[in-house]
Amino acid sequence: MRAALFTLLPMLAAAVLVMVGGERMSRREVESRTPADRVRLFDFDEVLRGELARLDALYMSHLEELTVAALAEKPDEVAVQAKEIAGVRLIQVFLKNEKKNFTIQPGWKTTILPEIELSNGKRSLNSRTAVVLDAAMLEDTLPQKGKWLATADANYLVYCRQPELGKLVVFLIDRATVEETTANYLETWLETPLTPLREAGGRLLLEQSNGKPLVSLGTEQHGPAAAIIPIRSNFGDWQIRSWDGLVITQVRDPATMAVATTLAILFVISGVILLLQQKRALKLSAERVSFVNRVSHELGTPLTNLALNLDLATESMSTRPDEARRRLGLVAEEIERLSRLVANVLTFSRRERNTLQLNPVLCVPAEVVSQTLENFRPALERRGIEIEEDLTADLPMLIDPDALGQITGNLLSNVEKYASEGKWLGLACRMEAEFLILDVRDHGNGIPSSARQRIFVPFERVLESTNEGASGTGLGLSIARDLARRMGGELDLLESNVGAFFQLRIPVPITLNPNSETTPA
Repeated sequence: MRAALFTLLPMLAAAVLVMVGGERMSRREVESRTPADRVRLFDFDEVLRGELARLDALYMSHLEELTVAALAEKPDEVAVQAKEIAGVRLIQVFLKNEKKNFTIQPGWKTTILPEIELSNGKRSLNSRTAVVLDAAMLEDTLPQKGKWLATADANYLVYCRQPELGKLVVFLIDRATVEETTANYLETWLETPLTPLREAGGRLLLEQSNGKPLVSLGTEQHGPAAAIIPIRSNFGDWQIRSWDGLVITQVRDPATMAVATTLAILFVISGVILLLQQKRALKLSAERVSFVNRVSHELGTPLTNLALNLDLATESMSTRPDEARRRLGLVAEEIERLSRLVANVLTFSRRERNTLQLNPVLCVPAEVVSQTLENFRPALERRGIEIEEDLTADLPMLIDPDALGQITGNLLSNVEKYASEGKWLGLACRMEAEFLILDVRDHGNGIPSSARQRIFVPFERVLESTNEGASGTGLGLSIARDLARRMGGELDLLESNVGAFFQLRIPVPITLNPNSETTPA
């Protein structure tokens, strides 16, 4: 049931998603367009351009009248007159005689406005908002229609008129106010010009320079506009957008539906196949666990006999005691080897059954590693392997000594079995910050890059045959890495120029408690 839940159901869900996605992808929109009435659109454009041009000309005429009045040196009258003209915020008059320059500000004088000054002016100005004009404009001839200038504040424009040489009248215009006044006027005025387009069912949008719509005709404005007509004026750019009539209908592509159906069927078939394979894999896994359990049981009994015979032989050494001791030492080594095999098999079995648990106790890592090394020392020295050890992690800390000893033993066993031709073993156990570091190096043939990850998989080995008749189950490194991760650390195969370099990193807090009992590994 669980296999079907985690394998077949996701595939069925994927099949449903493929069908739904295929149905959506097969949808096609068929467009039927009715072109807009271009003649009426262009007629409206022409009328609107003419009206905007008329408004611009009217505004310019008002500014010209203010210019004449300002030069007549009647500031109060000019201020009253300027109030009636939208957007005029400041009038600055510059004359050859600088002492006669004056400013007219319609409305409240407390309003903070950008300052206007000639480049040779002596007044201190706000550099961020002030408008500084070239002093040469008093003497240079300006265009008859005047000259428009931008300011640092995009809300204002500057308009300069030169009635005659040596006299310059400058207006500060509030652009937003002029645009708003124009838009309010056009809202009413546009009723008549838009009537032909409205009667023809036109779809049109008139946008102001700030992007806001002023007038909109029709509700079916699909996609990009079919025609965009820009209109320029002194106080902003207008834009006419027009859409064609569009009717959209949806159809489904039979080829796409066929492909989606085929993929959905393949997903279902794949789910069934995966379910069958998963059941087979689970069966093989159960058989593997059963095999491991049988092996551990069968190896446990001879270990008891070997230990008993070892004790009896040691007590009865009477003839050739040296040879007896040598043989007994070999028996002890085999016992240790069989013990490691049983430990690995039992650990693997518990891991497969999710019953493997660690038992952290207070111990000294250097002592655990040293004891494990002493168990291997006779076999390593008999193979001519030089041992270089540096065990400095001599402070008590809370870890599982059995797990640390098993990891160390598996790494040393690899050196004994597969790297004895290198004749060298480097073993280091040290602390770095709050990490326990265990390095195991050798000068053997090393491990090919293609097998650097595969060696940590259960029952996997680099070669089918090993050196000097040694053999292995392929569980050592897999168990070592699993134990390392269960302890919160990691076991890695690092890059090395010669041989193999395994490094174990385990995060452990150091516990300074010399009176605590140390549990042996």
